Amino acid sequence: MHKKWFRQRPLLNLPQVIVLLLVIAALFIGLDLNRRAQAGRLVGVGEEALRQEVAIETTRQIELQATLSYVQSEDYVAAYARNEAGQLLSGEQRIVPLVIEATPEPPPPPAATPDPLEYARPWQAWWRLLTDAPYPTH
Repeated sequence: MHKKWFRQRPLLNLPQVIVLLLVIAALFIGLDLNRRAQAGRLVGVGEEALRQEVAIETTRQIELQATLSYVQSEDYVAAYARNEAGQLLSGEQRIVPLVIEATPEPPPPPAATPDPLEYARPWQAWWRLLTDAPYPTH
């Protein structure tokens, strides 16, 4: 018997290998671009909130600087000395209002309402129930 040596055919030829490598390279490039796009979107997510926080803190800084300049002024020292420490300038007099606590008087009792039973007559109630007419006059 004669054994023939068959040459095995390669699984992929050269153009197929090149196309396969190009597809794999395109897949990697596409995945990398997608990852970069997602990272770019996440960069601007907190930007507006951060801008608002910076604006609030800037306003707070201005308020604190204004408070600091007022606290270091002569007007603040004079107001504190008069109102909190109880000190007066020469020639000034302290006026202290006196609070008189008066006990309120109780309200007068309301006037007694007349009792309708005192002036009612039994026949009037029956007359009203039976006839729905005004009372007869005598």
